[in-house]
Amino acid sequence: MKRILMSIAIVAFTITATQAQVNKTVKEESTVKRVVTKEGSDVKIKEIKNTDTESGAVIVEGNDKTNQEFSEATRKDSDNKVIVDDVVVDKQNEAMIAEKKAQQEAQLEASKREQEALAAKKKMEYEAKQAQMQKELAERRAQLESRPKGMAKLKKD
Repeated sequence: MKRILMSIAIVAFTITATQAQVNKTVKEESTVKRVVTKEGSDVKIKEIKNTDTESGAVIVEGNDKTNQEFSEATRKDSDNKVIVDDVVVDKQNEAMIAEKKAQQEAQLEASKREQEALAAKKKMEYEAKQAQMQKELAERRAQLESRPKGMAKLKKD
């Protein structure tokens, strides 16, 4: 029994001694990037977590010197994870866009009616001017065709 306990004690001391020489270092840096994009009434939200991990071990020589030289073996890892990737529709913005569109349509219709009225007015003025010119032309023709007494009438060729 004594031998078993002694062998267990020796094994425990050797395991702790070997583990004491290896010092592990872990350095972890996390960055969360959030991008919000608004396109019309769609709001796109995307969150990306970028994790940079630098892990390694400090290696010391196994002799009994007081000031020993050490070396460090490191390994760098980089990991990107998409945490949130959503598209949200903004109802208030959608309603404002629809209202603005309706308002523009109403303005366009009013402008069309105004242009049609203006064109009709110009056409009536043009027709009135043409009628007046025809009347003046008829008066001049009558005046030119009327000859004083004794003069022969004009003959049309």
